[in-house]
Amino acid sequence: MSTTDKNVQSEKQENQQQEEKTQNSLNLAILGGVVGAGIGLLSSPQTSKKVLSRLGQSEIVRATGQELRRNAQDILTQQAMGALRQTATGYLEKDNLSKLLAPKKKKEETSNEQGGSQEEVSASAEMETSQYEELKEENKNMNDQLQRIEEMLNKLMDAKK
Repeated sequence: MSTTDKNVQSEKQENQQQEEKTQNSLNLAILGGVVGAGIGLLSSPQTSKKVLSRLGQSEIVRATGQELRRNAQDILTQQAMGALRQTATGYLEKDNLSKLLAPKKKKEETSNEQGGSQEEVSASAEMETSQYEELKEENKNMNDQLQRIEEMLNKLMDAKK
């Protein structure tokens, strides 16, 4: 009995596949007819001018165009903001961020670990201070660049409205 059940199931699957192929070919034939009719209408100069002018006057086409434009702007804005976030977060590594947030703790740790002379501690403190200043300067530059990009995006959004 199990072999007959398997045969019945395989026949059902084959029938479904044939029906899907038939449906797909029918859909493709209809699509081809619509595309051919559209090309035929647009290929003659008089008819194409009439069709395009009617489409241009249609409220549905205008509303759809505006909606598509808004969606495209939203997508581009989201992609730009995502790229900026990735750049900003990837810019500072965890080690640099910890040095930036707690430079005093780092100085104490290095002095305790080294247990060396005062000269070594002051040299490492100067190096950390210079690194801190470099990071501050880079952070300021990044913030300026982000501000300019935001302004440009806002101008672009205002221009598209």
